[in-house]
Amino acid sequence: MRKQRPRGSITRQTVVEAALAVVDEHGLEGMTIRRVAERAGAPPMSLYSHFANKDGLLDLMYMEVSRRMYRDQGYDAWQTEMLALFQRIHGILLSHPNWAPLLSRPAPPIAVPLRERLLQMMTAEGATSEHAFQALSSVVLVSIGFTLVELTYKSPQGRSTLEERFERLRDWAGTRDADSHATTRDAVSKLAHFGLDEVFEFTAQTLIGGIDLSPRQRKTGR
Repeated sequence: MRKQRPRGSITRQTVVEAALAVVDEHGLEGMTIRRVAERAGAPPMSLYSHFANKDGLLDLMYMEVSRRMYRDQGYDAWQTEMLALFQRIHGILLSHPNWAPLLSRPAPPIAVPLRERLLQMMTAEGATSEHAFQALSSVVLVSIGFTLVELTYKSPQGRSTLEERFERLRDWAGTRDADSHATTRDAVSKLAHFGLDEVFEFTAQTLIGGIDLSPRQRKTGR
């Protein structure tokens, strides 16, 4: 049992950090107010001075995760800042996979200074505001999606099953069954290693480097 803090000394930030730590350990479904209170070192009922109900606490947790993901690195180029964002989202969700379900909550909109700065930098280079917003949203969603896929590819031993699959492909490419797949054989024989880290970096560089901000006609219908 954790030692309880003096009444009135617990802050909203303390409660949110305690709740995220509980989710790290027990998952989102295993988060209870009692567990959060124990982690924070406070009586359970005292927590309700910071939120109205459990949904309110979940909204605060979503806001805190978003704040950490959208931390501004202060780069002058939007491409560099966007790459840092792409990598930071990936790193946070890999370190805290149980936080991912929070991102799908219908939480209230929040002000995101980094989003505004990135959009300003992109529109200053000729993008329309809506195109810049779509580009930024795509980068964020690809980073989240890639990380979720990466987590599903991990074996119980923590090794990527994608790497194991590549090794089997390379073994197959050395057999007579692969005689009619010369290009595949050539490719895998020249790759010393193929893992999710390499795929992630390739995806980030290709996606962000390929964003075109120049104005152009876009179809609005299907």
